[in-house]
Amino acid sequence: PDDKIPCQDETYGITNYNTIAEIPCQNQAGVMKRRCGKNGKYEEELDFCVSTEINKILEEVNSTNLENTFSNLLDQLSNATDVVTVNTPGNVEAVVTILTQISTVNATVNETDMENFLETMSAVISFASIDTWKVLTNTQNENDPNPSSQLLLSVENFNTRLVLQNDTLNIKEENLELRAVRIGHQNNNSSINVTFANFPIKEYANLSADISISSENFEDKPNATVVAIAYPTWIDILPNTTTFSGNFLINGLVATITLNVKNSVNINLTFSPRNRTLDLNTAMCAFWDFSGNGAWNNTGCKREIIGEYIKCNCEHLTSFSMLMSPDSIDDPALGDITKIGVAVSIGCLLITIIIEGRVWKHVTKNKTSYMRHIGILNIAVNLLVADIWFIVASAVDPATKACTAATFFIHFFYLALFFWMLTLGLLLMYRLLFPFHDLRKSVMMGISFSIGYLCPLIISVITIGVTYPRNSYTREDVCWLGWEKEYPLLAFVIPALAIIAINLIILIVVIFKLLRPTIGDRSRSNNQER
Repeated sequence: PDDKIPCQDETYGITNYNTIAEIPCQNQAGVMKRRCGKNGKYEEELDFCVSTEINKILEEVNSTNLENTFSNLLDQLSNATDVVTVNTPGNVEAVVTILTQISTVNATVNETDMENFLETMSAVISFASIDTWKVLTNTQNENDPNPSSQLLLSVENFNTRLVLQNDTLNIKEENLELRAVRIGHQNNNSSINVTFANFPIKEYANLSADISISSENFEDKPNATVVAIAYPTWIDILPNTTTFSGNFLINGLVATITLNVKNSVNINLTFSPRNRTLDLNTAMCAFWDFSGNGAWNNTGCKREIIGEYIKCNCEHLTSFSMLMSPDSIDDPALGDITKIGVAVSIGCLLITIIIEGRVWKHVTKNKTSYMRHIGILNIAVNLLVADIWFIVASAVDPATKACTAATFFIHFFYLALFFWMLTLGLLLMYRLLFPFHDLRKSVMMGISFSIGYLCPLIISVITIGVTYPRNSYTREDVCWLGWEKEYPLLAFVIPALAIIAINLIILIVVIFKLLRPTIGDRSRSNNQER
């Protein structure tokens, strides 16, 4: 194709389409990279340079006996991540290499080593580094292991060599949390129960995981150490690739559980879903399989739905999470019921509008009845148009601008329906409380149409204006207001509930007003008593 032509640049030279060109970094180790994109244009420059501090540690890792120096190198690396910008592709890649090599050293790990290891890891899996991990995944060679999979494996290897000074160890960093428990002679009949929740980053605040291992798994295993680590940002770092078929997303906290002795272990994990709009019936309990480039594997894991949570039972220890499909499970019967219901609604609304037209002269002889039927007619018209747009929305692709337009009009006309209901309620209240006060028909029409159409128009325009530029206006799977980010659905729910509440108040006032005796009724009652 004409758009897949070589790129040419004074700095990067000539490079074929979809090939990455490299140039050395200035005054630093590493390279700068650019991929040749379509139409002969280079894509964004990628910083694979390695800072002087981290490169020095990398050189020492490759040239020294790590059994004697790894503790000192971990301390240096932990300090280096505090002073350099570690979330660049070059620095993250170098840190992964360092931690991978240190994790293979055949030496015991003390608590200080573990703290330095996790402090470094927390820095490279920060929320700010998520885009960096995507760059690493997209630029890796086909036969190379995934860098996030490499780092996760290094954590598991490092954990198994941890020797606790006391029976427990808790380490909490900004982007991860560790709980370690030693099963000694005095507590080898106790089960392991660990809960991870309340993470400080707001994007992951609703994540939680309860981990339970029965005491039966530790019989005849004195001094066994169980290490559990939870890291919320792995949801957006690890790939969604699976060994099983289907389209799945990581939708639960990623947790690594290891045991420092070889033993078959049965474990229960209960996850809260990150995205609660996905169908719980699509949930899959899975562990990270390090074979090849790494993928999620569900072998040996069973799923159980408990309310809004997913309970997983697995027959081994490693890194686990819960995956769910963003694809909705289509129920043909439910779809048919929806179509029939909308068709019946449209038919009834058309009949209502026709009847209103035929009897209009007979039912609008005074100002009050005229305004009441104006309201009824507008409610019917708005619901009819909203139903038509509902049908249009069900037929278009959710990723298109047509879906955005359909969502806007559905939002507007459904809001208009509620605001006309409010108009009728206010008209009733006005006539009941102020029977001797009279407004001109033109004034009442102006007020009614302002409330009925101007208010919903303002709400609809503000909603799309604020959320559409942030890609949160519509949902990914259906043409309706989004709920995952920015909560634009509240721009419909809050006005609708407020109008229902106001109309209920009006109804209560009207009932009390009607039950209250009038002046004539009181006089008649007094005469009867006499």
